[in-house]
Amino acid sequence: MAERYGVVPTRRQRLPLVLGVLVSLVLLAWLLWAAWSHSTPAVAGGLTSYDVVSSHQVRVVVDVSRQDGDPVTCTVSAQAEDHVVVGEDDVTFPAGPARTVQTTMTLRTEREATSVAVTDCRAGSGGPGARAPGR
Repeated sequence: MAERYGVVPTRRQRLPLVLGVLVSLVLLAWLLWAAWSHSTPAVAGGLTSYDVVSSHQVRVVVDVSRQDGDPVTCTVSAQAEDHVVVGEDDVTFPAGPARTVQTTMTLRTEREATSVAVTDCRAGSGGPGARAPGR
């Protein structure tokens, strides 16, 4: 009968298969968790509008969405026509109950800016250079 149907694998022969399946399941679970956690950030910031006030100033409107009331710090960057960064500053949104917050800030530039972007937003009050909205 063994010649016709083959030999039933022993425990020792099944162990690598079972371990391989378990490792694969753990890796799949981690992959799903990582994809979900990165697709739903706790903080998201964006540029609503900007206006070049002068060759050394840009007025910027920044929106922030947050899941909880923690403070948020965003980095705003201005570039010139040749894509060189001509101004950059952090703006801090204080802790509060609002999930969506908007502020207008004035960004100083070395020379005239042609584009502005919110390059980074993170939970926390930022560093020593961070400014509160409206300043």
